[in-house]
Amino acid sequence: MTTTVRPAVAVLGMGNMGQALAARLLGLNYPVWIWNRSARDLVALTDIGARVLASRSSIWKVADVAITFVANDDALRDVCLGSEGILREPVGEGLFIDMSTVSPEVSEEIAGAAERAGVDYLRSPVSGNPSVLAAGGLTLIVSGSAGAVERWRSLLADIGPTVRYVGGEEQARLVKLAINAGLAITTEMLAELIVLTERFGLDRESFLEVLGQSVLGSAFVKYKSTGLLARNYEATFTTALLAKDLRLALDLAHKAQLSLPAIELTASLVEGALDGYADADFAALLPHLQRAHGQALDLPPTTCE
Repeated sequence: MTTTVRPAVAVLGMGNMGQALAARLLGLNYPVWIWNRSARDLVALTDIGARVLASRSSIWKVADVAITFVANDDALRDVCLGSEGILREPVGEGLFIDMSTVSPEVSEEIAGAAERAGVDYLRSPVSGNPSVLAAGGLTLIVSGSAGAVERWRSLLADIGPTVRYVGGEEQARLVKLAINAGLAITTEMLAELIVLTERFGLDRESFLEVLGQSVLGSAFVKYKSTGLLARNYEATFTTALLAKDLRLALDLAHKAQLSLPAIELTASLVEGALDGYADADFAALLPHLQRAHGQALDLPPTTCE
């Protein structure tokens, strides 16, 4: 009987998604190393076999693949190009996958560093939250070398069964930012419709049930409705991160001389929700709107105006 030898993977960035990714890979019998920029309790992962990297600079001594899940451009640039950056020195071979949502500009900078280091580089932002990742339902939006995608397809498919290859350069960044802009607009729509219907006494559960079965129903609307019914705003994706992504999307629009009024308006509303709801799930667009109209709040703000 032949035993498959799985590549060793280092996961850098132990936010909710990074932790879920490390746990999934450990469950599939990958050797997994983990690292985070700030001190964090990682016992849940070390107890199931993850090993902690003492420093980023040692990553290619122990791992064949490095995967980053970090918050923003600055974090990615630091992890890759900082004083102990994983792409500062020649590596010779290996795979680097960034699953963060960052700008095409910083991604191009990282691409150059990866090429100089001799490492395959795939941009692979994802569609899905930690529970979707854990359940094996993640969608990977991938761009970069088509050859690298084929060489590493088994690993990509183990992370998420749906691998969508969209081009050889920064196309995955564009697709991800466009999707997140759509999520923001849809969530603002949900918030406004709930505020409207509840102002006239309609039960939220009844309204969302009808909405989910209407032409406006979608997988996202049905998923988000569950949390809105439970008044549960524990973050799978924070308002602060959504605001960051909308800024990136609008920056691209500005560079292309495009006016995108729906995204621009939604971005301003999300920015407003940062006051009190920055660390809540971005569904907190609803209590932010409730606050503006003097309605009972699903979730009190963490700060007061």
